[in-house]
Amino acid sequence: MLFRKASSELNTPPEISGAGLTEWYASLSKEDKVKLGRYIKGGSSVYAFLYSAAYAALADENHPFAVFLCEECLKNDLPGEERFSISELLIDAYIGTKRYDDAKRVCEGNLALYDSVSGDILKNNNGSLPENIRCRNRYIDIVVGIESGYDEAFGLLDRFFAMGLIDEEELAYRKQSLKIRRLQRSFDGVYTYTYKN
Repeated sequence: MLFRKASSELNTPPEISGAGLTEWYASLSKEDKVKLGRYIKGGSSVYAFLYSAAYAALADENHPFAVFLCEECLKNDLPGEERFSISELLIDAYIGTKRYDDAKRVCEGNLALYDSVSGDILKNNNGSLPENIRCRNRYIDIVVGIESGYDEAFGLLDRFFAMGLIDEEELAYRKQSLKIRRLQRSFDGVYTYTYKN
């Protein structure tokens, strides 16, 4: 029995044992171990390891496996900024698997968490907001691109402005872009209409 345990630990990649994920790794199927092997980048903690692997899976457009890794990471008791960051990846992973309601749910969760982590986000980005805040950008993408919910999108933009996620200039620009897109879709609908007897 001891020999088997030692043998299985020898088969665990050092990056995984270094992150304290030996038991978790042992519980994976052979298929998931092979998939994970493609994305191992290392990391000194559960969060760092799973974030790195999920990021690599997303870059490889392996959205279902990225969902799995992000959800596994979120099972842990993470500090706010780490929870926010892995959830940001999960938003893209859900969208890639066409799980739009789940993506919106995670967007809402990150928007609720934003106030408590905004100071860290700004500090890590030289005092300014990063351009790619998925709970803001991808939420609008889903509401407009998937659901054609322009009125809801205008409401979201006002909400983002009130939260400090966009400034007044960007608010005006984004609203104007939405108006143009809505008009374009209306025109497209007129030109694609076919008269039937």
